[in-house]
This record gives sequence, C-alpha cells and structure tokens, in this order.
Amino acid sequence: MVSVAITAYNSAAWLARALDSVIAQQTDFPVDIVVGDDCSQDSTVAVAQDYQRRFPGIITVLARPANIGIQRNYYDTFENCRGKYIAWLDADDLWTDPQKLAIQIAAMEADPSINLSGHYIRVVTPEGQVKQQRSPSTPPGIYGVEDILRTCFLPSLSAVFRNGIHRQLPAWYFDLAPVTEWPIWVLAALSGKLLMIDRVMADYTHTPGSAAASRGQLFRDRMEARFFECIETVLPPPLRRLARAEKGRRYQQLAYFLRQQGDFAASRQAAIKSFLSPAPLDNVASKSKALAAALLREAQWRIRGRSPAS
Repeated sequence: MVSVAITAYNSAAWLARALDSVIAQQTDFPVDIVVGDDCSQDSTVAVAQDYQRRFPGIITVLARPANIGIQRNYYDTFENCRGKYIAWLDADDLWTDPQKLAIQIAAMEADPSINLSGHYIRVVTPEGQVKQQRSPSTPPGIYGVEDILRTCFLPSLSAVFRNGIHRQLPAWYFDLAPVTEWPIWVLAALSGKLLMIDRVMADYTHTPGSAAASRGQLFRDRMEARFFECIETVLPPPLRRLARAEKGRRYQQLAYFLRQQGDFAASRQAAIKSFLSPAPLDNVASKSKALAAALLREAQWRIRGRSPAS
C-alpha cells in the first residue's frame, strides 16, 4: 500500500532514527521502505543494511557505487517504490506521530481526487532544540494548482503522494537541484487536489548548509526564479500567466538583494527580467519601481567613478 522513500547521503548519524520512526507506524496496511543512498562516504549503507537484515522483506537498500546527485537519487528511489502511495522522508528527519501514515492514507482512500497529502512539522536543531513548533503558517484544508504555484508550502517530509506522479517530470528536473519537491507538487495539483492536515506529525532537522533554507534569501530567490523559468513548460495556457507573474516577483526580489550587495549590473539584469517576465499589465507598479531603482543606483555608481560588480 505505502512505500517510504528515504534518501540519504552521509547520514549515518541520523538514518537509524528515521527508520525507527517509520517502523513505529501503526497501520492496517503493508508498508515497505526504500533507502536510496547516494554513495555516502560514511557508514550510512552499513546502517541501512543492518536494518535490512533485521527486517527482511520490508527494507530495500539502493547502495550506489557512484554519486548520481540529489535529483536523480530522489527519482530512482521513487522508481523502486512498489506501493500505491509514496511517502517522502529524508534520512536526517523523522516522523513523530505513529498514526501519521494511517491518517493520511485514510483521507486519500476516502477521496481519490486527493493526489497529495501533507501536514504540519516542527523545526528542530541537530541537538533536538525546537526552533519552530508548527510550520508552515498555511491554514489546513484543500488546495489547488494555483496555490502551490505561488509558494511551495507543503513540507516534503510530510508528503504522501500517489505513485507514478513523478514519472511526469520533464528532463529539466534533473538540473534543478536543490528544488526537489516543488515540481512534483505542481504535477500532482494539475490532476488532483492537495490536502493539508491539521496535525504536527514530523520533525525537520535544520542542519546548517544542508538545504536551500540554510543558504539565505538570495539563494532561495535564484532557485525559485529558475523553477519558474522551467515550470511553465508543463502548465496549460491559463496557468502560464500566473507562473510568469510569480517569476517576475522573484526577479524583483533578486534585484533588490543584489542592489543591497552592491552588485548593480546583476541587479539591473534581474530587474529587466522582472519587468519582462509577467504579462504587460501584471505587477506594473512593483516591476517598474524595481527597474527604475536598479537603473538609478547603477547610474549613480558609475557617475561616482566606480564600476559595478559584474
């Protein structure tokens, strides 16, 4: 019924905890686990294989002889999942509610139009200190494709989705790291509904430098702008205008942060993209302001005899 996809890289310190949280799930349907290791240099594979011996027939270990990258590791791990549903869990995170899978599968079985379900999470440090009791701030309920296009609000470690959705991913997905889940959520929403369950059922371990969330707003804006450059190719025409407007907003934010850093040439380039990305009448005031500010600051910098960063 459910395959749990656990991706790992140098995760020996965390993997046992993640596996234990899956094994602790209380269900009346079968659950199997696929551990996809991306050529770890520590004892991650040994930990996974020890659990495989202890739980024969339940755990599959994909021990790769060479590193294939985060996107391909996710995709190949999903491809080895045989359940009707795939539950997503990274090796450094864990589920905290033994009813998690039972709750999500009951909801999705009751309503076949739900392609993806998720829930709230806690954000914790590697030492277990709680940094955020409940995330995200999005209200619970049913959501659609326009909602998930605007922001990727559904945490990956909370997600259960119908097996096969990932096979709709275009080739550009493999070059979009570290934006891993957002394209899958959009594809799920194109043919069904998204459900946000009002319950905290997992812990996300905020490890410095391990994810896009750890690298600052400028990095996130760049990644999201790249996402919107690509996602338009899978959208029907009525949704492309929304995607372009959101892309324009990301480039506006990029232009601002680059200007703050003194990189006026790059700020101008981002501001031009923010102006050209949306439809002519979308984001008019904000995109015009962003472009004017970028051009003015660069002109001031040049007049003072300084060359903007290139």
